[in-house]
Amino acid sequence: MAKDEIRRHHQHHGKKKRKVWKYIIAFLLIFFAIDAVVLFKMYDDAKQAVNTTYKSVKHDSGRDNAKNIKEGKPFSILLLGTDTGEYGRTYKGRSDTIMVAVVNPRTETTTLASIPRDTKVAIPGHGFNNKLNAAYAYDGVSGAMNTIQSYLNVPIDHYIEMNMGGLVQLSSALGDIKVNNDLDFTNLGVHFPKGEVTIDKDNILAFTRMRYEDPRGDYGRQKRQREVLAGLVKKITTVNGVMKYQDILSALSSNMKTDITFDQMKTIAEKYRQADKVKQLQLQGDGQMIDGVSYEVVPQANLDKVSQQLRSALDLTN
Repeated sequence: MAKDEIRRHHQHHGKKKRKVWKYIIAFLLIFFAIDAVVLFKMYDDAKQAVNTTYKSVKHDSGRDNAKNIKEGKPFSILLLGTDTGEYGRTYKGRSDTIMVAVVNPRTETTTLASIPRDTKVAIPGHGFNNKLNAAYAYDGVSGAMNTIQSYLNVPIDHYIEMNMGGLVQLSSALGDIKVNNDLDFTNLGVHFPKGEVTIDKDNILAFTRMRYEDPRGDYGRQKRQREVLAGLVKKITTVNGVMKYQDILSALSSNMKTDITFDQMKTIAEKYRQADKVKQLQLQGDGQMIDGVSYEVVPQANLDKVSQQLRSALDLTN
């Protein structure tokens, strides 16, 4: 009798264990099903947002850009920041921020070069005495890409254009970032002490747009913009950034245009994610008045140096 009771006890205990495992397996199946739905929604949302931002332009870098990204080779991007959306502006705006970024997965480095907007350049069809940001005003993104490619002697593979209103919205989505500030100043009623400062949606324009109180003028502003850009990129790759993906996508899709496709972005996320070391360059000129207009005239030696550094980052040998 005792043996029968023991047998029934084991049978009951075995059924109970199997029942528990059924619950665990069922829970895991539900969990992974929910996870799959969330991932699919993130994927679908991202695809829709990127499709909204995509805009091709008439430009030839002389390279097979799609093949290069597919094979994980270095590529360049022209980054344009326009003042549309800044302080409520709604017109087309100017390309006040001009940078060329080269992403190299082999060296795990992104090289970021700032170019003064007042750099004296020749623009085809518009003469030799022009400010660089006039290329965007004349012929849009295509004009800017063609002019900068010719001036730097560096192939420009892609572009990203973002307005200043988008910078505020992106900062709002991501939250605070910490950057190093090398100048004590006050702008638009906001004081920024020297050292590490916190940048958020309320002060990001005051920090990135100030130049009149900076003895370096536009060069100081460009340095602050590079610091903020690097901080935002770092923040967007964090878990916190991923969790806020809908707000981020909304900020980007509403304020950004690019000729990078969704499939290319997926490849970049897969093959270029290690290129997170940022090397900063500055194209430096001298202020000169020519025919009553103020320009930044870049010495040929400085132009050649920056050009060679960008070409080297692209693994170009000549």
